[in-house]
Amino acid sequence: MENSWNPLGYKNLYRELFKKHLDRQNELLKKNRPVGWFFSFHPSELIYIFDVVPAFPEQYSAYCAARGSSVDLIDTSISSGYGHFLCDYFKTTIGMIEAPEKATPPLMPKPDFIISSRALCVAHHEMAEVFSRYYGIPKYTVNYPYWTTDSLKNPDELTKEAEWAEEVYVEYTIERLRGLVDFLSKIAGEVDEDRFMEVFRKSEKTSELLIKILNLMMSKPTPGSQREISDLVFIAFFVLGSDYALEFCENAYEIIKERVKRKEGVSEEKYRLLTFGIVPWHSLKIYQYCESMGANFPVNLYVNASVHKADSSNPYLSMVRRSMHFTNSSYEMLDGVVKTAKKAEIDGALLLENTGCRITSMIIRPLAERLNEDLGVQSLILEAPQCDPRVMPMERAKTQIDAFLESLS
Repeated sequence: MENSWNPLGYKNLYRELFKKHLDRQNELLKKNRPVGWFFSFHPSELIYIFDVVPAFPEQYSAYCAARGSSVDLIDTSISSGYGHFLCDYFKTTIGMIEAPEKATPPLMPKPDFIISSRALCVAHHEMAEVFSRYYGIPKYTVNYPYWTTDSLKNPDELTKEAEWAEEVYVEYTIERLRGLVDFLSKIAGEVDEDRFMEVFRKSEKTSELLIKILNLMMSKPTPGSQREISDLVFIAFFVLGSDYALEFCENAYEIIKERVKRKEGVSEEKYRLLTFGIVPWHSLKIYQYCESMGANFPVNLYVNASVHKADSSNPYLSMVRRSMHFTNSSYEMLDGVVKTAKKAEIDGALLLENTGCRITSMIIRPLAERLNEDLGVQSLILEAPQCDPRVMPMERAKTQIDAFLESLS
């Protein structure tokens, strides 16, 4: 039986942030500044250091999915010869390129260069290669390590700070990041060292606030809705280092802190669930449905994976630290996740399996096994691509959720 739903109510703050982001884009486009396409886990601070115009295929595809235009774009890409099993973000972006009239405005501007990174998704390389060839533009790749127990020890699940990291991998990645700075210098002008440090100081403050917010989410009762908290991936992945990201996090932190102080929850809490998987942007109401049933989400591991502790005193190490998350590590390195789940006192887990994203999907079952073995926690696994609602009909998902929650009673 559904109960009242009481979200944080900071959506207006997010809309204002997004407006400021688009305003910045438009101002720089008028100045003919270079346009770059970027993927998650890139060092977003460099966007603001070099004053380039950013566009994000993943974020834009999520935007289209939330507004109902992704299905037509996905079908356009498939009719162009791309397989249905490929990443939804890739298919949606191809659809925008092939049929811009079907896409939700404002469209991504045509790129002058593209940055590829591998700190989770191996397909970022292939996507960047396709887009680079399509537009005939230069591409640079930051090839982050895949971390194992031989190269990384005890990374913190939120901050990504670790007891030890293999120096040869850290130095290799820093070399690639310095190469990225040189690449951008040739395209957008020489780096200003004062500007470099100013942006990283903002990034550090913003990252600290993001981590505080996610720690507050583990309070009892859970203070916020995942319909709102899931938007934090845009800040952590794509606009970290901006004035508007810092301003948003300062305001959002105060809102959630006050709610925790009042012991006010998003609903009358009966169950506390961990969730993981790329957010199904087309069906964010799945979170609202769970919360209205008294099943709240103190932990979203996908959101957690997007954050890291930036350090303005060591910016290049900060950029390497972005990659030190559990989905870019061997499966035996789930101790940090288990520690977070235990701290949050979860009762169950909702795990989103995604046929278009093999990387996040392959870890779903090892994660479910660890939660069961270590904490006695059961998981519900739903198939839920991030941009195509046809694979996860809401009524079927609700039926499965109802049965799972009944099993937790």
